[in-house]
Amino acid sequence: MGRTGLAVKEFRTLLLYILLGAVTVLALAPTAWMFSTSLKARGAVFEQTIRWIPNPITLENYSRAFSSLPLLTWLNNSALIAAFTLILTLLCDILIAFAFARLEFRGKNLLFMLVLTTIMVPSQATAVPMFKLINWMGLIDTKTGIVVPQAAEAIGVFLLTQFFKGIPKELGEAARIDGCSNWQILWKIIVPLSGPAITVLTILTLANSWNNFLWPLIVAQSEASITLPVGLASLMSGFSEAAEAREYGLLMATSMVACLPTIVAFLVLQQRFIEGITMTGLKG
Repeated sequence: MGRTGLAVKEFRTLLLYILLGAVTVLALAPTAWMFSTSLKARGAVFEQTIRWIPNPITLENYSRAFSSLPLLTWLNNSALIAAFTLILTLLCDILIAFAFARLEFRGKNLLFMLVLTTIMVPSQATAVPMFKLINWMGLIDTKTGIVVPQAAEAIGVFLLTQFFKGIPKELGEAARIDGCSNWQILWKIIVPLSGPAITVLTILTLANSWNNFLWPLIVAQSEASITLPVGLASLMSGFSEAAEAREYGLLMATSMVACLPTIVAFLVLQQRFIEGITMTGLKG
């Protein structure tokens, strides 16, 4: 490659970096503005001049969010529901994926396709029959009623099935010769080798459960069961025209508190998350 060719390649690389930088700035701008607004005093929220760095910086909105709102109850409810949803989802998806990947039974392929088709069904379409079922079970306004319908997501079954298929069958056959049952092969061989895929499913499940709004809004009917997204919505709907100017800082502070757990979880697990996405794609 000549000098001209190298110059063209460097120019294309520079353009690519500029494009990526612009997209990154656009993607982060709303979050940065939310954080900036959460640190502004009441009177500075609707100033004509755009200030990314507030002057003065105050934590008053965060203090009011914890003192005047049931924020700790909302956080506690969301954390409990996300934790139990994660446990149920991992347990159900691992067992179902192992059956599809390693066991032979009549109608397996048809059943797997039926499971995958549920990915295309929007949650809004199943909300009414699901509500009737949960109501019949007597689980309305309970955390169990919010958690159970979220377990065993089809996308998790697909992801783990593809990963399990990529693990050499010889490992399982050798273990079976040594006397291991299917249950032992799953928990002693398959699961320990599937860390990246399970990490991906963990992050996706936690994010979906933490941010889920529609189903908790339908099931939770008392203050004791309300989750953080539903609480944020109730805070927004309670604004009046006169109160709007002084309460937006409070809303932004509450929204930042709601975002922090998922941001921290992603930052801690990002390396494993990227590895899991890459390996699952290659093995699929």
